[in-house]
Amino acid sequence: MSVSDHDEHNAGVESYVRLQALAMHLKAHGFAVENVAGGLVVRNRSRAGCCAGQKAAGDTVTCRPYDADGGRYWFFTSWRQPIAESERITDAVVMIKGYLGAPG
Repeated sequence: MSVSDHDEHNAGVESYVRLQALAMHLKAHGFAVENVAGGLVVRNRSRAGCCAGQKAAGDTVTCRPYDADGGRYWFFTSWRQPIAESERITDAVVMIKGYLGAPG
C-alpha cells in the first residue's frame, strides 16, 4: 500500500467513525439513518419528501476535510454545503433539523 493509499484509507475510516457518531445522535432525535457508501442517509419520516420517488424528507450527509477550515473534518449536505465541524455534533443535529425538520 502506497503512502497516498494509506492516507485515503485513514481518511475513509475517520469519516466513517465521525458519521457513526452523528448517526447515534440523529437516531436519538427520531431520524431514520442508513449507512451508504461514503455517507449517511438521514430521513425525517414525519415530513413529506420533495417528489414521488422521495416519500420522506431526507439528505445524504458526508464527512470530509474542509480546506476552508484548515483541513478539519466537517459534515456536508448532498449539495456540498457545510453543516458543522464534525467535533460539533450538537450543532450538526440542529442544522439538520433546520433543513429536514424535527421528527414528530
